Amino acid sequence: MHIRNLHPADLEYFVEICRQGSIAQASLQLGVTQPALSKAIRRLESVAGARLLDRTARGVTPTEMGLELMRRSSLILSELEAARSVLQEMSGARMGTVSIGVAPTLNHRFIPDITREALKSRPKLHLRVSEGLYHELLPRLLLGELDFIISSPSNADAPSSELLCEPLGGNFFVACVGAHHPLVKNGPIQDKHLLDASWVLVPPRGVLRNTLDRLFLERGLPPPEPQIETTSIAFSKALITQQNFIGFLPLEVFAEEERAGTISRLALPWLCWRRDLFLLSRRWRTLTPAAGFVANLIKQEAAHRLGVSDTSPPA
Repeated sequence: MHIRNLHPADLEYFVEICRQGSIAQASLQLGVTQPALSKAIRRLESVAGARLLDRTARGVTPTEMGLELMRRSSLILSELEAARSVLQEMSGARMGTVSIGVAPTLNHRFIPDITREALKSRPKLHLRVSEGLYHELLPRLLLGELDFIISSPSNADAPSSELLCEPLGGNFFVACVGAHHPLVKNGPIQDKHLLDASWVLVPPRGVLRNTLDRLFLERGLPPPEPQIETTSIAFSKALITQQNFIGFLPLEVFAEEERAGTISRLALPWLCWRRDLFLLSRRWRTLTPAAGFVANLIKQEAAHRLGVSDTSPPA
């Protein structure tokens, strides 16, 4: 079978099957029958001249050649989407699809504000926003699934030469508790109080959790063992306000609750951290007009909200 018979739809189906690990689940996601997906796989295997999927009782997994095809197919599909976006822009439609990945804390106010401004200028713009930690978003960026991400690589996660890394500014994280937490009522906070308390934190591996552990170690204390781990800001704030948990959140995220008196920051100068945020994109791929428009909006807004005035040390 000649490679000219390779169809983009077959590549799209293959990528989704690999993501789902199941032809049945991919069928549901794509709205395509399982027999049609199976035929697409057979066509691809005919072109490759080799098996692309291993079938097990639990589903399917890509072979080594299948993994390579998945990676390259993702890039091909993203380029096709980019071409469609450019043609729409040239026709004056000003539509386009923009796929971005963001740190969880930015979905509280920053990204919703960006969305509002973007849709004012481009009402037909289609935005896909994925929330996650850096190590979760990076593979999707490299595969072309995301146009860019806003995140905080740690020193151990130095961006590769494939990435363009543009600084956006930063924000301050502090320990915070509900207004009726014992640490607010019982006078000076001792180190042992922090160790005995219930914490809600992001999962390990990310720069935020690593930094919090480092702050405790520099204090001569063991890092806190969280009772709850989550990337959900809403869930974290509910535990803080309703169940006397301690959180470690950026000031902007709980600014409204602080003004309302339902969340208080802890007056511990050693327990705060400025997080530097970056916009990361693939170095050798030019953003589509729509993605470039959104990226520029983010940079402009970041200059006002993530600059020096918004990141001075908390009182």
